[in-house]
Amino acid sequence: MRHATVILLIYIGLATGAYCGQTPNPAIYVFDLQTLSHSYVSALQSQADPAKVEEEQRVRWYIYGGIGGVHTVGSVIAYNRLTKLWGASNGKFHFKDEFHDQLAFNDEVSHLLISYKLTQSFSSLYRRLGFSTKRGHILGALESALIMTAVEFPVDAFNPNQGFGMTDLVADYLGVGLAYWKSVDSRLSDFDIKLSIKSFSRQGERVLGYDNRDYDNYIYWLTYRYKFAVLGTGYGTTRSKLIEPEPQIFLGIGTTIPDLLRPVSSKLAEKLKPLELYYFNFRLNVI
Repeated sequence: MRHATVILLIYIGLATGAYCGQTPNPAIYVFDLQTLSHSYVSALQSQADPAKVEEEQRVRWYIYGGIGGVHTVGSVIAYNRLTKLWGASNGKFHFKDEFHDQLAFNDEVSHLLISYKLTQSFSSLYRRLGFSTKRGHILGALESALIMTAVEFPVDAFNPNQGFGMTDLVADYLGVGLAYWKSVDSRLSDFDIKLSIKSFSRQGERVLGYDNRDYDNYIYWLTYRYKFAVLGTGYGTTRSKLIEPEPQIFLGIGTTIPDLLRPVSSKLAEKLKPLELYYFNFRLNVI
């Protein structure tokens, strides 16, 4: 979870913008790409005003340009932030020692969560920008995969303090795949991947992890929702010594803020949907 500081903040910003339906956005002024193409053909066939169709296409390309500009600026900011936190990628290509990193695959599980949530938030954002549902899901998955790949190569691969993580990359693609699968298969609508924190009051620890002790403060959950109740199986780590981690398995029952509000107001629950990332629960440590 070395990259959670940047990537999770990106997710929160994207998800917030994507789900705030009352916030003005370019989707109000443009059509879906397929709708535009059909409109263009219909306009020609019916001898409609070609200037109007041309204006619609011009607005569409403004949106493309805006998306490209935001990506360019965002990539520079994210890269500078990553190198400031974890060092510059100015060394030789090398692999991370993934089986002796004193994290017990906690890092890989966090990569799965982050890529999963990034895919969902990008997909929603693209649909809000006027893309069709199918195209939005595809673009969201591709963009998330591209970002997470870039984090491993070249950012980590040439960083003397990090290294290319093959298991990290596998976890990234698994998260992207799970998010895309859920988006196209309604049978998975009640399943999700969530996060909880063991303690907010540990002295010297932060909300996002930077060292091994901070990583141990997280639990990653595979959950199933039944009405407003959420059942979960969680994974985390602990350590009796400063270095060697011990895996933990949890069973939990709880809820999220959107799930709790959904029976009262589905609209409010939808607006607060990004908050379903955090899982409030009563848990039992079974391993």
